[in-house]
Amino acid sequence: MKILQLVLALPFLLAIGVAAHALLARTVKAVLWAWSPLATGEPEAATYERRVYHTSDRRMLEIIGVAAAAGLVMWLALLLEWPWLWAAGLLVLGGAVLLDVLRWERVAASAHNLWFQRGYRSTVRQVALENIRDVSVEESEAGGFTLRHGRRNRLVRLSVRMVDKRVVALPKTDAHRGLDAVEAVANHLRMRMQHLRDRDRARSANPAAAEPAKAQEAELRRALRKLRQSAAQRSPGRVVS
Repeated sequence: MKILQLVLALPFLLAIGVAAHALLARTVKAVLWAWSPLATGEPEAATYERRVYHTSDRRMLEIIGVAAAAGLVMWLALLLEWPWLWAAGLLVLGGAVLLDVLRWERVAASAHNLWFQRGYRSTVRQVALENIRDVSVEESEAGGFTLRHGRRNRLVRLSVRMVDKRVVALPKTDAHRGLDAVEAVANHLRMRMQHLRDRDRARSANPAAAEPAKAQEAELRRALRKLRQSAAQRSPGRVVS
């Protein structure tokens, strides 16, 4: 009877490890994003991130494997009746959360910049909207396996083409659950880029509109200079500056 209970406990504890990681990692990343957002000096208008349990990627499967290993260690604690293995299982679970955060990829768009980061400890990349020529949302079929979709996976990413024709490929995420967020970032960038272009066109139009005013000001200066010269001729002993 005890053997049957141990056999039934194995998948249960594996699922507990995975579920505990999913909950803890989501909470930790939400706190970290609120504590250290990508954008500095201006609020983030749209964001997306790579999802661990949805995205078909070997690095994401490794995180899930570590989370499942935490459940396996707990099962061994139950099997061998070694209390310290329960603590070891919690440590492995914490390692899965840490690995998740270190491989966390996220993207944010603000009023004047695009921001992205590949791993929480890595450098945050900043791209000014003035340097972006256009943006596109790219979907692609994905091999591999995910717990959410099995082998029926699709990936989506934001692709940015710069003014100098370089292409910046941003992090990928699951198309089934992340497409709306990626589209929101793309639409915000398009709206802001159009606004900036309209502003630049208005500024470039202002000098032409200001030409009559500049000509009038120059004419007034010439007239003032003539008046000063006339005053100097009428009063030779007076110095006119």
